[in-house]
Amino acid sequence: MKEADWKNLNRAVTALFEPGLDLNNFPERAFHAIREVLACDLCAFAALEPASGQLQVAFDQTFPDLPDMVAGFGRHMAKYKAFNFDPWVAGGKPFLRGDFLSDREFRNLDIYSEGFRRAGITDHAAIPVDSAEPERLFFGVEREGGGTFEDADREPLGHLQPHLSNAREIALAGSRLHLDQIDPAAFVHAGLTPREAEVLLWLVRGKSNGEIGTILHLRLQTVKGHMATIFNKLGVDNRYAAVIRGLEVARNGKAPTRRAHTVIIRAPAVPAR
Repeated sequence: MKEADWKNLNRAVTALFEPGLDLNNFPERAFHAIREVLACDLCAFAALEPASGQLQVAFDQTFPDLPDMVAGFGRHMAKYKAFNFDPWVAGGKPFLRGDFLSDREFRNLDIYSEGFRRAGITDHAAIPVDSAEPERLFFGVEREGGGTFEDADREPLGHLQPHLSNAREIALAGSRLHLDQIDPAAFVHAGLTPREAEVLLWLVRGKSNGEIGTILHLRLQTVKGHMATIFNKLGVDNRYAAVIRGLEVARNGKAPTRRAHTVIIRAPAVPAR
């Protein structure tokens, strides 16, 4: 990517992980991040519960045919690799509609005429989101008015994907806890020293290294040293993953096992893996 594209990505990721991230604002923040790195006309965040077939889709804008568009999509999605909510259809990576269907093939499909066309959508890309939950999560990125996605569009989506997955994990974990009620003793019980526990506590609450140093009266280099030790003890390699692990420890009281506008419809069964 060009230097300007990297700057856009860094700005998008910074805004995505601003303090206060939760399940309610996660889709909105993610939509903003996607639009920062890639030109698009509509963003969607979809969650499919495989057992029940319930599909819930949130959009970053609304339009009159929205319910009919989602219903048309849901009726036919199980038939097509590009739309059947298999998170590994492209090896777990973001993919483009063009990877599976030509323009003509796409426009001849029932899922296009009864779904996408109702919103004026002419092309589609998708970003699978890792989840420890049974649900299957995807972001849909759409273009209208004849716009199409090109091979070069994969790169920004690929760089953004792990940040979207980490942000969803943080939002999910944080929704189960009140951050101001976390007891740092839980981190000590998980193997951290009392000082490391204090550092992790403020990291979980969204503070930067500099802010943590000010709060705890520590030099910046000392905070960085504590961070390195915390990452090692928690088995992570970055601050966002450390937040996720910290929230899991606070919720469970022990060190975690390592792991790699809304419309709801009833969708057809999807292939099991």
